[in-house]
Amino acid sequence: CHSLLRWKERYPDFLEIAFGVHPEVEAGAGETERVLRLIRRHRGVIRAVGEVGLPHYSLPEGERLTPPSSAVERLERFLEVARELELPVSLHAVHAMAAPALRLLKKHRVRRAVFHWLKAPPNVVDAIVEAGHFVSVTPDVLVRERDRDLVRRVPLTSLVLETDAPWEYEKGRPAEPAWVRRVAEEVARIKGCSLAEVSRVTTRNALALIKGD
Repeated sequence: CHSLLRWKERYPDFLEIAFGVHPEVEAGAGETERVLRLIRRHRGVIRAVGEVGLPHYSLPEGERLTPPSSAVERLERFLEVARELELPVSLHAVHAMAAPALRLLKKHRVRRAVFHWLKAPPNVVDAIVEAGHFVSVTPDVLVRERDRDLVRRVPLTSLVLETDAPWEYEKGRPAEPAWVRRVAEEVARIKGCSLAEVSRVTTRNALALIKGD
């Protein structure tokens, strides 16, 4: 969080930042509370709460259907502060964790959220869109049919673009933010529309997410 503040100070008109504790990372209540205090203290600087959510990959394979109570409690703390400060939420909640995360958003009346790099059953994807939240598209759309199917299912008005840099989608080649153009080009191909339209609509979506415009 402190590093992000330094980057924001360096590039005030170029960079937007968010604070959170990733759900796949072990963190005690003390660390969570410290980040929550930073969110409140720097409300005028940050644009979102995140990345937060519910774990999947760090759980034993047989325990991936129901979120651990400790993870739910941590997410609820972040959703409470997001609602209190009227901040959007960037969510890591994939596969079976997407549905409970959506229920928690509704419970805490969080109106603006993006499901980052979503993998979820079609009915859950539809429910996320119906609730007015956004779904992100990563460079995985260049290599996975699953992600192309997601783009086909979600209306352009509910999509935002990202790279999750420096994640390695291609072995030995960390992603860069500039790859977002490649994502946009693939979305345009799948949707059968122009790159300009994808750029315009997804930019508008991103602004609506972080600013409420």
